[in-house]
Amino acid sequence: MQTYIKIDNASNSDLVRLAAYYCQRFITSPWIRRMASIMLLFILRHRYGRSEYAVARQYSACPLFRQHGYINLKELLSKEQCAEMRLYLTAHTLLDSRGSGRCFTLDDIPEACKIGDYPLATVINCPHVMELANNKEILQLIVDYLGFTPVITGLSLRWTFPSSAAPDEVQSFHRDCEIGSLKLMVYLTDVDADSGPHTFAAGTHLDRMPVRLRRYSDDEVCTERVTMLGAAGTSFAIDTRGLHKGTIPFKHPRLMLGVQYSLLPCLLFDYEPARYTGPSTFGQYVNRLVVLPEPASTADRASAGALNLFRNDAG
Repeated sequence: MQTYIKIDNASNSDLVRLAAYYCQRFITSPWIRRMASIMLLFILRHRYGRSEYAVARQYSACPLFRQHGYINLKELLSKEQCAEMRLYLTAHTLLDSRGSGRCFTLDDIPEACKIGDYPLATVINCPHVMELANNKEILQLIVDYLGFTPVITGLSLRWTFPSSAAPDEVQSFHRDCEIGSLKLMVYLTDVDADSGPHTFAAGTHLDRMPVRLRRYSDDEVCTERVTMLGAAGTSFAIDTRGLHKGTIPFKHPRLMLGVQYSLLPCLLFDYEPARYTGPSTFGQYVNRLVVLPEPASTADRASAGALNLFRNDAG
């Protein structure tokens, strides 16, 4: 879970970042934003060289991904792994970050709480999270889509609880406007229509970016809407420029892992990396915003077996 820069105690560099964020919001033309992406890729490749995850493959999932703005992946975690992660999390506190700000446990959920987030240190040390976020084949997919090695700009484990209250902001259709950003999502509980499934409006990532980001009602979203259902371990990725939302659970709470990959750090976030104490080590470039750096002798040994991730369709 990342926190936003607070204006009341922002440093000069924070204010510059905020100004840059709002300036880029005025760039709404898809053509100009595409040219900006090309320039950014040129700078990154000149500075860092060719991405280590850039590979030529006979089959790529990216054409359908680019067309629809989302892609279904095979289950990246087994039911046993999901159960192990849920068991680990029962001993840790959550934050009602979109409500009272109160810390709580799953045994004592505040009555009005709709969403609970775990602190970043809990997230990165949860079993299987870092191995999955750094899986080589996932990173190859991201590089195929974005054009260069990404940095993890968001990492979350979030419970969404049944509620009769009005939807939270993320439970209404919205889009993100950062250049070059994808999000991997993995259900850690079984998700049916009553469990708050994620919904994506196919093709809306190609729309002209509005100057003012806002929430959209369901009636305003006329394109095909894809609802992601599945058992624990169900996985998919989206282009965050597209309209998306998490729906309100009616009966069962939902636990989801979210990993956001971007070409650049999000200018709105105040990043505070946490200490990772797990058995594996991971590349500093990809993880530098979420994990405190290890000594140089342990550099880049990102571990994750090759997975056959891709289905043959975008649906």
